[in-house]
Amino acid sequence: MAANGDLEWSLRRGDGLDESSEESDGHPMPTVAVARCGRAARVGAVGALATVVFMCIMSFRGTSPVVARASGATGLSANGKAALQAALQAADSVEHQGFGGQVVPQEHLHDGNPCGDDEEFHAGLCYEKCALLTGGAYVHRQSPWTCCNQATCSSLFKLSSCCRHNMGMCSGYDIAGMEEGQKVCPHNPGACLADEELFLDVCYMKCSLLTNGQYPYRTASATCCKSKGLGCMIEDGVMDGLNGQAITNSSLNVGGGCGDSSNKTKCEPHAPEQQLTEA
Repeated sequence: MAANGDLEWSLRRGDGLDESSEESDGHPMPTVAVARCGRAARVGAVGALATVVFMCIMSFRGTSPVVARASGATGLSANGKAALQAALQAADSVEHQGFGGQVVPQEHLHDGNPCGDDEEFHAGLCYEKCALLTGGAYVHRQSPWTCCNQATCSSLFKLSSCCRHNMGMCSGYDIAGMEEGQKVCPHNPGACLADEELFLDVCYMKCSLLTNGQYPYRTASATCCKSKGLGCMIEDGVMDGLNGQAITNSSLNVGGGCGDSSNKTKCEPHAPEQQLTEA
């Protein structure tokens, strides 16, 4: 248990070398910090997988991404063009008129928690609270994948009853609070605006708002999709028989807070802001 804790701690820390230590299951876990290592590994793995899948799809189609976009044979159908145009008109409208609601999230700013109200701070990152994930039964987080009913589980013989584990990469217990999005990766301290969603530790305006609900899932900085499957690698409405589900346009690469004349919300993608969670 201690060896796993040391490895996990070293992968998760992102704030430089720290001489402090923390108790887990009754054993000290020295903080061996490797700056941004865990996050870089997670993002790199996701990016590599997406690239491989995308190139396989393009190889199957017998063309390169540039040719695919320019070729008439793989262009958009009339319905595809209409769907894209409608989505971009919705994006243009919300970017100019604004969210129409309270943009700054309602957070407790003096509770000592640098994360959102539905999150807890652990090893340099913000996770959904164990209390919420386990219905209040295991409220102490001891790792990205472990929630316990005691702050320290001193006996290995009681570990199975003391703690619950739910393994996953940006899933299981290894997720950010639901206010930041559905099953997204843990993130740096801070929060997004109320009209934003978190994607790879960056806050963007919600795809559901930008596309009027037609493409509610963000799969890249400038891509919104109807689902979360492989169809998101292909544009919606292509005429080559593939079931595309996504639209990609620079109009989707924006942050929230548009149209509210506030210097705090600049309508640009940004890292989670700690001023939104702790004064």
